[in-house]
Amino acid sequence: MIKWDAGIWLRKFIKKGGSSIDRDVFIFSFFLLLSFIFWYLNSLGKETEYNIKYPVKYINFPQERVLAKDLPSTLDLYLKGPGYSVLKLKLSGNRAPVILDISNISYRRVPGSRSLNYYIVTSGLIPKLKNQLRADCTITSIGPDTLFLYFDKIITKQVGVIPTIEVTTEKQYLIKGNIIVSPDTVTITGPKQIIDTIRNVRTKYKKLKGVDETVNLNLPLVTFKEYSVSEKRVMVTVPVEQFTEAEFHVRVKILNNPDSVDVKIFPDAVTVKCLVAVSDFKKIGELPFEVILDLEKANLNSSEKLPLSFRNIPPFISSLRVVPSEVDFLIEKKFR
Repeated sequence: MIKWDAGIWLRKFIKKGGSSIDRDVFIFSFFLLLSFIFWYLNSLGKETEYNIKYPVKYINFPQERVLAKDLPSTLDLYLKGPGYSVLKLKLSGNRAPVILDISNISYRRVPGSRSLNYYIVTSGLIPKLKNQLRADCTITSIGPDTLFLYFDKIITKQVGVIPTIEVTTEKQYLIKGNIIVSPDTVTITGPKQIIDTIRNVRTKYKKLKGVDETVNLNLPLVTFKEYSVSEKRVMVTVPVEQFTEAEFHVRVKILNNPDSVDVKIFPDAVTVKCLVAVSDFKKIGELPFEVILDLEKANLNSSEKLPLSFRNIPPFISSLRVVPSEVDFLIEKKFR
């Protein structure tokens, strides 16, 4: 083992030569450093005043209550005692925090406050902190001098689940109906001021390409630390089926024909085109699907063509269009 001797090392340095100014500066700096070390070691035994930031952890808040604003993560401790004790606390302050058990601390409602706002005078915490610190110094005061507790009620509410999915199907395939989510509602629990603003929760984004069949997905929900959700994941079903184009002829039905005139349209029958799932193709003829012209909403004083609309549209068809979409009309007076 190599032993270091400051005197021997210093003599060797001087013998190596060098300018007298460099040697003088080095010798002065060396003894200045020694003086500082001896002074510092001596000061550790003397009484001193110091302040440090010490980490703190809060536990056991009232049931059915939650903090609306965070409490400070550190407290300023103003200390008086031997220097070595203060140094010890300063070094340990970067490690385990002191624990403040709110259930065992006296706090009072803020005067004039109608909400759940309370305060703690920190000077009353000195005995609790001193017992945990086990230091040979005295805590003279704590900063801040007051801690404010802003509580909020914890409530629960049911909200819907919205699937966040982007689906691209293969040609001649489409999503049939609605995307199904199970469960479609979840219970959220958290502070009232936050829960009151939430209308729904969403699944994490998922993108699907080239889909040609029904897809079942187990997707996680997007959650936040401010509140909890009864379910972490939901089942999402994307019903995909092959579609085909359907085409059929329908006679236009005229509604609200005035008593004094007779309105004739040209053409009086149109072609309807739509996309329908192969499994539903036979259902089209069984439903009371209608193409209508509502004269109550039409401008009969205009020379423009009259637009057609639909009634009793089947829920399983898409891309609905009619040819032609407008018709000419002729007004004939009725003679009594």
